[in-house]
Amino acid sequence: MWKSLLIQRTIPLSVSYLLLIIAGITLDYILHIANLVWIGRYLGIAGTVFMALSFGYSARKKKLITNGALKFFLKFHCYTGWIGTLMILVHSGIHFNALLPWATTMLMLVVTASGHIGQYLIKKLKDEIKLKMTQPGVNATVDDQLEQQHYWDSLTVKTLEQWRRVHMPMVSLLIALTSLHILSIFLFWNWR
Repeated sequence: MWKSLLIQRTIPLSVSYLLLIIAGITLDYILHIANLVWIGRYLGIAGTVFMALSFGYSARKKKLITNGALKFFLKFHCYTGWIGTLMILVHSGIHFNALLPWATTMLMLVVTASGHIGQYLIKKLKDEIKLKMTQPGVNATVDDQLEQQHYWDSLTVKTLEQWRRVHMPMVSLLIALTSLHILSIFLFWNWR
């Protein structure tokens, strides 16, 4: 069971995702201790800009941007998405002021996790299954245990390939909630 691709890939990805959340909370806490809470407000703006920049990948995939390697845009999408998520987590902080910003933050974390799954797990799992099946002396009749492991690995890949059906509607909802949050800031922020 511990040799399962799902286990081998899920644990490191879960740890890295958890570290992102811990880093956001820790940085916000440090800003509170240093009496620099005001920086968090502006990190929300910077984080939103980074998130908007991450849509360059979608624009490249849909050929709205015609130059540049798709692989570069995917990496750019991932890095700007993670940096933006970290900045927005610091912006959200360890304080609970209103429902809309927290709903948006929670959805952003789900979208980030979904993207993390899409980028890493699917490609890595497919590559590792191909590698396992092309090793010398490995075929479908070698061993019941190997066959069962291959079955579960293949099932995991097939299930994870459906992630876009979840990821894209969540991104659309995230954009809507973010827009509502920004609009509410313009309407209700004390602009003195």
